[in-house]
Amino acid sequence: MKKTFTFCITKIALVFAVAILMTNMVNAQALVINEIDYDQPGVDSAEYVELYNAGPNPVNLADFKLVLFNGSTSGTGNVAYDSIQLPSQTLTAGSFFVICGNSGKVPNCNLTFTAATNCLQNAASATATTPSPDAVYLKDVQQGNIIDVVSYEGDCIAPYFETAGVPAGNSDTIVADSIMSRFYSIGRYPDGTDSNNNSVDFNRMCSTPGAANVANANGCVTAIAEVKSAMNILVYPNPTRGLLHIDMTKDYFKQVKVSVVDLLGREVKSADLGDFDAIYSLNLSDLNKGVYIVKIQTANGTMLQRVELSK
Repeated sequence: MKKTFTFCITKIALVFAVAILMTNMVNAQALVINEIDYDQPGVDSAEYVELYNAGPNPVNLADFKLVLFNGSTSGTGNVAYDSIQLPSQTLTAGSFFVICGNSGKVPNCNLTFTAATNCLQNAASATATTPSPDAVYLKDVQQGNIIDVVSYEGDCIAPYFETAGVPAGNSDTIVADSIMSRFYSIGRYPDGTDSNNNSVDFNRMCSTPGAANVANANGCVTAIAEVKSAMNILVYPNPTRGLLHIDMTKDYFKQVKVSVVDLLGREVKSADLGDFDAIYSLNLSDLNKGVYIVKIQTANGTMLQRVELSK
């Protein structure tokens, strides 16, 4: 009887172990690379990779590494050129996690690369006529398996692409980004869509770090994408001749910082407001007329508002 009891306990433990392993595998498959912006006009200082939990269960990010792969077939190519261990943090279902080079230029950034600029290889040449693919992939730390991989500007070697890489004609090339200095990325639409084919799942679109992806690259705002959180903040008048009002009376906001960024990514004004629930008036009259991005950071999130200054 003792042997039978021990066998049963062992069998039950094995069943539970298998169940836990299967659950972890399902959760891992739900975590995907959702959006990549690897190229911007001028210096690449607003690069990012956005992850998304497309499954119904929370995921522990510490189980994964994000790896950057150089897909060039010449020189020192076909090797990983950087990797980043994700933090011990739970990513709930339907949530985003953004790894960026410069948190001052990428809204909703959760973790930064070692370098602030040129973190992600561009793959294509300046004219995008001679593509040289690169890839980004998620690796399971314990098993060493590739959970998700995206090859862009063509096909990297196996296993660093899914069916077919994102073709150069639909990638975030320097040619596309140079059009009116828009910020474009490649991403899944709707979020988390995964047919196991990079060329189908990823399309050129407006950059939306930490927010829902859009269907295409039509009507993107100039410079940093206009990404708003659910914060109830009003910014007016827009356009403005100089005086801009930021209405935060509809809620109580903690650790408020307001900054103004020009189209070259330079911070031209900033103010730390602390805990705030009033109307803050910002004087832009000493700046040159044009388009600026007003960035409002709080303990609950970040809001970006494109503002036109006319005189």
